[in-house]
Amino acid sequence: MTDAAPLSLYIHVPFCTVKCAYCDFNSYAALEHLSGDWLSAALRELELWSERAAGRLVQTIFIGGGTPSLLEGDQIARLLDAARRHFSVAPEAEITLEANPESVSIERMRGYRAAGVNRVSMGVQSLDPDELRFLDRLHSAERAEAALSEIRAAGFENVNLDLIYGLPQQRFETWRDTLERVVAWRPEHLSCYALTVEEDTPLAARVAAGAVVEADPDVVAEIATWTAQRLTRAGYEHYETSNYALTGRQCRHNLNYWRCGDYIGVGPGAHGCFDGLRYSVVRRPAAYIRRLASVAGGPNGLPSPAIEDIEAITEQDALIDALTLGLRLREGVDLHGLQRRHPAAFAEVEHVIEWALRTDLAEQHDAQLLLTPRGHAVANEIFVRLVDPSLLPPPTTESLA
Repeated sequence: MTDAAPLSLYIHVPFCTVKCAYCDFNSYAALEHLSGDWLSAALRELELWSERAAGRLVQTIFIGGGTPSLLEGDQIARLLDAARRHFSVAPEAEITLEANPESVSIERMRGYRAAGVNRVSMGVQSLDPDELRFLDRLHSAERAEAALSEIRAAGFENVNLDLIYGLPQQRFETWRDTLERVVAWRPEHLSCYALTVEEDTPLAARVAAGAVVEADPDVVAEIATWTAQRLTRAGYEHYETSNYALTGRQCRHNLNYWRCGDYIGVGPGAHGCFDGLRYSVVRRPAAYIRRLASVAGGPNGLPSPAIEDIEAITEQDALIDALTLGLRLREGVDLHGLQRRHPAAFAEVEHVIEWALRTDLAEQHDAQLLLTPRGHAVANEIFVRLVDPSLLPPPTTESLA
């Protein structure tokens, strides 16, 4: 990356009405009373980053959480005004705000649109009442549809909806019904994720206790394959393992992540990748607020005193990031380019790539390596072996005979 390379900005809002049992994001219920102090701290952190980001054009901003739609329009306006004041934000920048149906209101949405937000990502997850209860979601199918109508009425023409499949004992019919209803709403973008049981979540504890049985991986893969086929027929481009877009509506912010671009993360629990360093911000909102009241800088010359963990990206890290992120994209990765840039690290994972090609999980076109549809349906099976190649020992001469 050069000093002139574009940049993305992520701002984390840690507040939620309810903490969902499956969620491992850095979010907290019943802390909205800290929102004013959090906002002051976030404004300060944006200011501290301004000198380091000088000369870098910010092409995307993503306000995530948590539930950013709990904030008022004037709070979002203050954040975006500060971003424009302290960074070089492109006039055509994609600016996304996450929302949940129960906290959407047309007044707030109009305030966000006036502040410069031009894309909304709403967490619908399901339209089945039993599944919504299992996921601890507060909205109904009717509320989700009404919220989308309010978002449209406020002037938004670029909307993503998040959906989750692969729930324990989920019937294919419920997923099909959810997807068919959502497709009829015609959002510009859909993110369809398989449920993952994350460590240290209430859902993980229920699985460990035997109260919940995880979905059959083969069934989940079948749902993923059907989903890709159905959305392709509906006119959506399957441009990333879990993401689908109408023409020209791919999420530019996430594309920067998947292409290993630089991004600055501010807010409690935010992560960033900047000038060869990866870092994370202290997670607890109260600790974050205290640290931003300090005048001291951050570690390794980074400007924020709220930065807690930092590491230099090694050659092996860079290769694994490029493979595990880039292979999520339908465009794939430049295999020969990666081999030239990271020869020693590439040698460690070459047998995993050969295995993926042999088993029809990946395919190669000239220098471009990409996953097959089957590979996208079981992408994590490939990625865990790239991260830890010892899970797939190199074949012996005898086994190749």
